[in-house]
Amino acid sequence: MTMRVSSILLMIGVLLALGGILALANPFAASLTVTTIVGVFFLLSGVVQAWILFRAGGVSGRFFNGFVALLSIVAGVWMLANPLAGTVSLTLILGVVFLVMGVVRLLMGLQLGQTRLRWVMLLSAAASIGIGLLVFFNIAAAASTLLGILLGFQLLSEGIGLLAFTWFIRRKGH
Repeated sequence: MTMRVSSILLMIGVLLALGGILALANPFAASLTVTTIVGVFFLLSGVVQAWILFRAGGVSGRFFNGFVALLSIVAGVWMLANPLAGTVSLTLILGVVFLVMGVVRLLMGLQLGQTRLRWVMLLSAAASIGIGLLVFFNIAAAASTLLGILLGFQLLSEGIGLLAFTWFIRRKGH
């Protein structure tokens, strides 16, 4: 018994959308989950980097590669040992990213001249700068929910997009 590709995509789309709804229903738990996953990835990447470094022998830049591996391991252990503090750190980094993206979009929008696209770019810049400033002016609230809300919207939009794609390919007979 083989399953159609569209059936598999349908199940994945439903699971993603449900995951998004659950993350939006409890953004604090979702934020801690994001932090834990990032911590695991930091830890694993640091261990793999260190293992490769020790096996590789005389690699140029060995000291710097070892330093990066050590930093990754320390960051991973720290996030896993204290996920709440890790969530605050990730939220601050995200706030900086939003601010920088907003400033870049603002500069791009100002260079577009008097076109309709300029206002779209300027609105996008204002939204990114606004989110970045909200993070910095209310870090406690942002840290407890922002990562979870972003994860929820991302999962929900991915799920809905995959469901729409599945509907399209089923209409084509796949």
